[in-house]
Amino acid sequence: MITISGDTPRPPGGAAGIAPMGGLAAAPGDISIPLPFMLVGLCGAALFGVLLPLVGPLALLVPDFPHVLALVHVATLGWLTMIMLGASLQLVPVMLVAPLRATKFLRLHFPAYLTGVVLLISGFWWWRLPLLIIGGSLVVASVIHHVAILGATIAQAKTRPLSIRFMAAALGYLLLVVSLGLTAALNLQFDFLDGGWSNLLLTHLTLGIVGWLTCTLMGVSYTLVRMFALVHGHDDALGTRVFWCLQAGIVGLALGFALGWEPLIALGGLALTGAVWLFTWDVARMVRLRRRKPVEVAQRHAFVAVGYLALVMPLAVVAALRGNVYSTPGVFIALALAAFVGWLGQSTVGYTYKIVPFLIWNARYAPLLGKQRVPLLRDLLNAPLQRASFWLINLGLPVAICGALLAQALILRTGGSMIGAGLLVAAANVWHAVLPKGKRHAPLGSQGERNEGPVVIR
Repeated sequence: MITISGDTPRPPGGAAGIAPMGGLAAAPGDISIPLPFMLVGLCGAALFGVLLPLVGPLALLVPDFPHVLALVHVATLGWLTMIMLGASLQLVPVMLVAPLRATKFLRLHFPAYLTGVVLLISGFWWWRLPLLIIGGSLVVASVIHHVAILGATIAQAKTRPLSIRFMAAALGYLLLVVSLGLTAALNLQFDFLDGGWSNLLLTHLTLGIVGWLTCTLMGVSYTLVRMFALVHGHDDALGTRVFWCLQAGIVGLALGFALGWEPLIALGGLALTGAVWLFTWDVARMVRLRRRKPVEVAQRHAFVAVGYLALVMPLAVVAALRGNVYSTPGVFIALALAAFVGWLGQSTVGYTYKIVPFLIWNARYAPLLGKQRVPLLRDLLNAPLQRASFWLINLGLPVAICGALLAQALILRTGGSMIGAGLLVAAANVWHAVLPKGKRHAPLGSQGERNEGPVVIR
């Protein structure tokens, strides 16, 4: 059972049970393991935002140009996966109410993964095969280490809630994704796949975007939406159906692409669409049951993201069946933007707005409770900047998608610039919350403000 208060800070280890959320198994309050992943992941989001208006139009002409491939991996590895690795190291022990296991080399995890990602992206950008192979190997080794840590933690836990089932499945897909990616890099040198390259790429994309990233976010949402929106009276019955339908769809679609068998692709796509629409309905149920009626910016990101997911999944399956993925680059770019920015990106931005300030508050201000006035969680972020970032992303994204579909570089660049500005503002806002502040500059909140009450997640 996890208990967390609404807005009012409480001492760690007290009635609010805040301690599990505030640290890892190694040391309560120690944020040095998950935080670097999330902060560097935000830098990856900002880098993606800077490169998008520069490289995005190039994808209309040469979709597999090295700079385009580098941009895709900035999004997938440097932004989305980077944040999810850190968030999972923080959230899995919270969900299980159990310490992390197999942590002997945990301190090497972040530097090894970051080095691998930098080398891999550099290899794509400058098209250097040794960098691709070395970087890819480091990423694979880091992922194996990550899966070993969380796998051991999940295996030894006494309970496995719904979110953990999603996470366990996603970890298996992550192993497959990085293995296929390394295989693709080796194929550049030895050309052993012959005509199977396109099938490998579609399988790689399916397992990465749906198997790893989407499965993780859907599972995490079942914990975080309830927690941050103060949802009561919602059970896991529909979520369990979503889980099994999603796994059937992922396996069916990936095998269909690998074998080049359209009936299996269609069946897998139908199962995925059903899973996504059931998930959308379940999120809508949680929204209706929430106790916290004002919708915060972080929740707006999450809710809009689910809307993009409900649209992009069936459209992507139809495009794959019609063969538009390769023949029409604009369609591929539009779907990629809707998936990477609309669904995955907005979800990570919204959840980062909640997780990072909580880590910072718990480490920096919880020990000061009862001794001096401390800021509230919501005071750590600049609310006007949050709103500005939200509108920049959500106004720029439709413009960029239209530019891609119309094959108009100027429109795509304009929308990409708006998205990039929104991501830069979001990253700067969170980083500002992390940087130390002088005592007289710190925002102070009254400890006597109204407490919205605890929310209990079972």
